[in-house]
Amino acid sequence: MHDLGNIKNWPELQALGLLVALSGNARSIGQAAAKLDLAQPNASRSLRNLERDLKVPLLRRSPRGTELTVEGRAVAEWASKVIEAYDTLYAGARAIQDARAGTVKVSASLTVAEYLMPHHLTTFRAAHPTIDIGLSVENSATVIDRVRRQTSDLGLIESVSLPQDLNAEVVGRDRLMIACATGFAHAWTQPITAEELAQVPLLVREIGSGTREVIDAALIGAGGVRVAGEYGSNSALRIAAATSVAPVVLSELALRDDFRAGRLIPLPVADDVDLTRELHAVWARTRRQPPGARLLLEHMIDSLE
Repeated sequence: MHDLGNIKNWPELQALGLLVALSGNARSIGQAAAKLDLAQPNASRSLRNLERDLKVPLLRRSPRGTELTVEGRAVAEWASKVIEAYDTLYAGARAIQDARAGTVKVSASLTVAEYLMPHHLTTFRAAHPTIDIGLSVENSATVIDRVRRQTSDLGLIESVSLPQDLNAEVVGRDRLMIACATGFAHAWTQPITAEELAQVPLLVREIGSGTREVIDAALIGAGGVRVAGEYGSNSALRIAAATSVAPVVLSELALRDDFRAGRLIPLPVADDVDLTRELHAVWARTRRQPPGARLLLEHMIDSLE
């Protein structure tokens, strides 16, 4: 149960949206305000109130524009999760309201949901506007459990090992990367072997996630992973790595923005460290697949080719 006693002191959603816009393509408060269809004075006031309420310096203002501080980037990462959660709430409520027979219930692991599903859902809805997709985000182990209990029509997972009691089809390919803050990189200039990597404390996802399963499998013959920190969120892992806690193991999809911005840099690994993986759709063998789920699966397979 969440503690709701101080909910009246929580930041307003509009201010969090402005912060997320500034962490993306917006290069000024005016541009961020335009993305939210707000007047700039109102946006500026909202951000000032957010800094005051959180007591954290979020913005660095200069004649060239406005950019986020290091603290502001961290808060923006967390704010993006609030926005995503609200979007999920709104989409879920709308799906309940519509309650159409064409609704397809999909459960997806975190990386698939964050980095692959937005494109698939956009293009699928354009082709099939009468079919609603309900999406829940879990780790791979929970996705598999939902499919087994038939509370999801289709599961999307990152796991290396596939459940033998479910049907499975490849819908994507991915690889993990080791990344670190720039201050750590000088000590790691040559490709590191599995035995050497097993001695390095790493920031990793929780047990049950497909990402964790890949690094565990890659290092099992070398003694396993040394855990510097374990998180259930890609964003939390990236922030911890950027503050030089330890190198992080994540999908290249999750790390690409950090590489572009220079917050993290990729570290070389030797050929004996296999960090590649296939992404799979899974569904129950004992239940006829709904037509909408079949259409979504075929859409994702076609996109792969």
